This record gives sequence, structure tokens and C-alpha cells, in this order.
Amino acid sequence: MIKEILPNFFQIRVPLPRNPLGHLNAYLIKSFEKNLLIDTGLNSPEAFEVLCHDLSEIGVELQMLTDILFTHFHIDHIGMIPRFKQLSKNHNLWIHHTEKELLSSIVKDFSNYLDSMKRFLEASDAPATLVNNLQKFHPAFFTPEAYEEIARTAHPLIDGQKISLGDYHFQVLWTPGHSPGHICLYEPYFKVLISGDHILPTITPHVSQFMADTNPLKDYLKSLRKVESLDVKLVLPAHEKSFMNLSERVKQLRNHHKQRLKEVLNHLSVESLSPYNLASKIQWNVNYKSWNNFPPFQKYLALGETMSHLTFLEKRGLVKRVFSHQKILYEI
Repeated sequence: MIKEILPNFFQIRVPLPRNPLGHLNAYLIKSFEKNLLIDTGLNSPEAFEVLCHDLSEIGVELQMLTDILFTHFHIDHIGMIPRFKQLSKNHNLWIHHTEKELLSSIVKDFSNYLDSMKRFLEASDAPATLVNNLQKFHPAFFTPEAYEEIARTAHPLIDGQKISLGDYHFQVLWTPGHSPGHICLYEPYFKVLISGDHILPTITPHVSQFMADTNPLKDYLKSLRKVESLDVKLVLPAHEKSFMNLSERVKQLRNHHKQRLKEVLNHLSVESLSPYNLASKIQWNVNYKSWNNFPPFQKYLALGETMSHLTFLEKRGLVKRVFSHQKILYEI
């Protein structure tokens, strides 16, 4: 489905097969010299067919794309890179330098990356069934070629960088939290914000921690402040529908995390818990009857989200981490 947001500025709804999010909003901006696509979708025949069809309807064949920009490196945003590469080599790839550098490190030794993630899960008290099957359910391991291509060829973006196409002059806004190098694109004249997964209209963006020495929730809350004061009439997210009232949505998201932090503290006030056990007690807004019904990837996401809140609280001295039989426990 195609929607023309502004002249030569289109939203394309790309299906995400077998994904609860349902679809990804890709954006195409046409100009005399360039055709820029923002995000792609998963590496699936269905999604690729829809995207190519809609691009053609707009008047842009795949070979006419000059640039593909990614708001961040999650697989539902970059997954089609291998398919694009097979049919056209004329486009430039763009991503924030933080994610290019991170992926460059990961693809040098993908097996070591997998091992480090497993060690993190083990220390968090995740069961062996989750740890040992990580590569079977985690989409990052389904299309490694996409990561390799970004690490090898993508042009790095920096905070504040200007991107101009025709009448549009976007400012790159580095908004880490949902991912380390997530970016939004702000067009000040038309007052439009392409928000990626940083701000969604009804879903709370996932903020997780799976790497040591990071504090993604702190980053995310800081990034919310960064966009809150922008003069924005229309927010164009990567999922769900376009919306207005940016500042109100930021307040809602901030309040959500405030309540989640309280919930974590309430559980720890009763007993010391491992991150995995704590995750099983959180009230998640998902369509599953109980923790036992969560699919493995959903449990993985919940654990990462729990860890980001625990780290935030630990850095503020509100909880402390202890070790028991090589497992991490948190207590007040």
C-alpha cells in the first residue's frame, strides 16, 4: 500500500510475514538526481515482491534507487539487502557510524558473537533450551549477508548531518536506545519526523540490553528529550500509522518506563531475583496467557528489556548486582 505524504515523498507498507508487528513502513523520496529509500523490510519473497511492485507504481524501478538509508540495523529494516544486491549494484547504503562499526566487529567473528550472547543469557539464568537454540529463533542469524554488506560498504552517518533531496532537507538525529546507532530524520521546513522505531504511536519501542557496559534505557530516555522539543506536525514511524502530538507521545513513553521501573523495584523488594526470573514476573502487554506460552524470541526480548531496566536502576544505586553460582542476581 502506497501513501503520498508530500510531493515526491511516499510511505510504502511492506508486510512482515510471521511477525507480530505486521508491517514495516518504508519511505521513498524522489528527486531529479536521487531516489532515496529509507528501510527495506525482512528478507522474504512476499515482502520483496510488494516493495518492488510499489516502487514501480511510484515510477522507481529497483535499478533506479540511488541510496538506501537505514534508521537502524535490526533485521526487519535491513533484511532485503542481499536481494537488492543481486539485482542492482547502483545504490549507496547509509547507516549511523556506531552501527557500522559494531557490525564490522561482529562479522569478523560471527561465532564469537553468538558465543558472547549465549554467555550473557547463561549468566542471566536463562534456561538451556533458550541459550542453545538462540541461532534458530533469533532473526539476526537468518540473514548474515545483510550485516556483512553494511559492514563492508555502508557510508557512515553522523549526528547533525544534512541529507538533501529536491525540496527536502533532512537533519540526521542520533537517537540511541532502541539500538546503539538508531537515527531519526527531521525535516524542519515541512515539520516532519521520520522516527524509525524510536517513537511508535501505540507500541512501546523495545529497549533491551545484551551487551555489558551499556545503559540503553538511559540512552533512550535522553533520546526522547532530544526530539521532544522539535517543531513537528507529523511523525512517520517504521510501524503502525503516522501520527501527530509528538510531545504527548513522548510523555506517555516516559511514563511507561517510569512504571516499569517501579514494577521491577516492587518485585525485588520481596526477594532477590535473576534477570530471567524477574522477566517472567513482569506484566508484559502481549497476547499470551502466561510466561510459559511465550515463544522463545519473545522471552529473549523480555529478558533484554528487563536487563535494561535493571542496569538503569543499578547505575542509580537503587539495586545491586550479586553473583551466586556463576549466575547474576539483583537485590535491593
